[in-house]
Amino acid sequence: MKKGVAALNYRSIFLTAMVGASVSFGQLKASPYKPHAYQQNDWFSEFGDNTALYVNPASIAENDQIEVAVGLFQTISGKAGQEFISAVHPFGYNHSLGLTVFENGSAIDGSNSVYLENAYTVGYALRSPFFLPNGISNKLAFGINGTVIQFNAFGAVKSLGYGVDLGVSYNPFSTSRWGHLQIGASVQNVLQPKVELPDGNGNYSIPRNLNTSLFWRGFNNRLELAGDISVIDLTHDQLEGTGNGKEMVGSVRTTYYLSPLLGIKAKITKLGYPVIGATVNVKRVNLFRYLQLDLDMSHDRLTTLTGGTDEGRGFVWNFKAITRVGPTREERIGEARYRRLKIEPEDAYREAMRLYLARKFLLASYAFGKVITKYPSFHLVDQAAFYKGKSFENLRMHQAARDVYNDALKRYTDSDQRPKYMFQLMNIDYKEGKFDEATKRYQQIVNLYPESDVKSDADYVMGQMRYIQKDYHGAISLLSPILPGNANYIYARFTLGMSYVNLKKYKEAETAFQDIMESKPSNASEQEMKEVTAVKLGHINFGKEPPQLVKAAEFYGSVSPSSSKYDEALLGLAWSFIKVQRPKEAAGYAQDIISKTPNSLLVPEAHLLLGYCAYFDKDYDKSIKEFDNAIELAEKKAVAVADIQKKKEENMANSVDFQAVQKEALLLSNQLPTPRVMEKRDQLRPKFEEIHKKIEAYLEFLREVEQIEKFLQNKDRIIKDAKFTKATVINIRGGAGEKSGPSKQELENLDVK
Repeated sequence: MKKGVAALNYRSIFLTAMVGASVSFGQLKASPYKPHAYQQNDWFSEFGDNTALYVNPASIAENDQIEVAVGLFQTISGKAGQEFISAVHPFGYNHSLGLTVFENGSAIDGSNSVYLENAYTVGYALRSPFFLPNGISNKLAFGINGTVIQFNAFGAVKSLGYGVDLGVSYNPFSTSRWGHLQIGASVQNVLQPKVELPDGNGNYSIPRNLNTSLFWRGFNNRLELAGDISVIDLTHDQLEGTGNGKEMVGSVRTTYYLSPLLGIKAKITKLGYPVIGATVNVKRVNLFRYLQLDLDMSHDRLTTLTGGTDEGRGFVWNFKAITRVGPTREERIGEARYRRLKIEPEDAYREAMRLYLARKFLLASYAFGKVITKYPSFHLVDQAAFYKGKSFENLRMHQAARDVYNDALKRYTDSDQRPKYMFQLMNIDYKEGKFDEATKRYQQIVNLYPESDVKSDADYVMGQMRYIQKDYHGAISLLSPILPGNANYIYARFTLGMSYVNLKKYKEAETAFQDIMESKPSNASEQEMKEVTAVKLGHINFGKEPPQLVKAAEFYGSVSPSSSKYDEALLGLAWSFIKVQRPKEAAGYAQDIISKTPNSLLVPEAHLLLGYCAYFDKDYDKSIKEFDNAIELAEKKAVAVADIQKKKEENMANSVDFQAVQKEALLLSNQLPTPRVMEKRDQLRPKFEEIHKKIEAYLEFLREVEQIEKFLQNKDRIIKDAKFTKATVINIRGGAGEKSGPSKQELENLDVK
């Protein structure tokens, strides 16, 4: 076997340095261990390079993006060499992770046997430690490595060793004037790996070394200067060979860039070898954001390791490639900020809209409040404010909604949502009967935003107010321009028709109502309005001269049992058949009112109709009984004005508590959902639900008030007609004279109310 010299570059294996103990294996016999002659691995990377994990683990803190370096070190003969790969991945502003792998070895001539040293290092660096003051912390970095050595001496000796390195790096300045200065220190093998010796001769520890380093780049990034001083075998063990340890070695290097893309290098290694080289780099190539290629060359026979007795290895060369890929730290953080400022608020906004569309309005108000509070610069924050107000409005929390809209008007001065805020404030005033305030809001919208989308909505609400104030001409002028496709079209046409009815313009009223009947409802509310309109058209045709009873009956008959006007439609059908002297059919519809809508306020009038039907059939006893029922039920179902006033007063008492709930709900919606806030929201909900039920019950009562008031107006007529006809029937039954039924004139005077 020819001489096969393998430089056991153990610190190269340790990624921090390369042990240069030169061991010869002849017939598998180890040469003496030389702890005084260690070569630091300054071929592949040095302090100042972003992948120099094995030199100083803190140095990778300067890495700005994912960086990968590969290297190949060879003798001219190719029999001995070393391969290297290193990668660093930055996280956030202050964290970096690194991985380095070395393979070092040589072959024996005429044999498949090889000598290998493989090393695997994982490192971490922390920049700007939180426990130091800012003035120092933002310039300082700490690092730690963990290393595993795999050792194979021609198959005769195999072992694994484990080690740890520590490092610190300090960057006093980095400016365009003074350049960039980096100072570092590291202790390699704080925990020393152990390597077994051949023939069971025990083991030894890889030496512990102290490295101090300096790197400077300046003159507009044209010149780089670097130097290292190392103390080898810092804690020498006499059991591990001759010498006293603590050998001090150093290296210097410089790189001058002829252009930003091309530089020339020169250095003296820690073993004293002179090295020359070149570096080329390009940016923004197809696959890489940065690519650097380095070539270093030397001839180690220009000097010797041991006073000229070592033959050296002749010409040696090293090739290295470095590439950077992926986003920089700033780009990653920018993307995270983008997610925080764009994606996260959009997700929060969509979740709030999901709750709103599911009609979970209290939860929606909290969710929209989170968007407004947590993401004030979000581009839809003004819409979030609008829907937050709408959520409160749908909960009848008018004061909370009012506060939200007023606050939005102050905050979002350039928002295109401003006319919507104003309209919602106008709408709240309208709902609360504050017509003067609502009118002022309407004028603001007309003057400031005459072309806005809410102008037609404001016209509709103003038209409703004009109708309530009995300004029917004003209502007509505001509601007539509202065209099909507008969400308020059906409701506007109904109020328009009612305005014409009150002006006794029945032809125009019929036209407006007919527009509703020809429209296609898009929701249950519009369907209900269509059935209410059918009843009104039935009344119009019933009251024509001469009456259009067939047409009236068709409209009445189109009303479904689920409609709130079903009882009124049945009453209209009953009166229509009474008019044409068909008491049997009329009695059937009147009976349907009693059986199918027993709580209806029209039940007394249904009994009045049954009395008429029995009268026409000359069943006088039944007729008298039904008239008595009509009189009795009319008296019972009458709701006194005092009772209505009492219920209104009860609601006022409830509203005091409701105001307090609104105030608390608004306050909680302005706070982020911390555990404490969530607890308060849970505590508020039962109280809100209790009061909200009372509010809903009161609003249902108010919806009935219109029917109650209408019934009170008809009550006297029903009782008067029932008593008069009853007296007539009694006279007939008592022999005062028989009648075959009402005269033609009497029938013509009957009218549906």
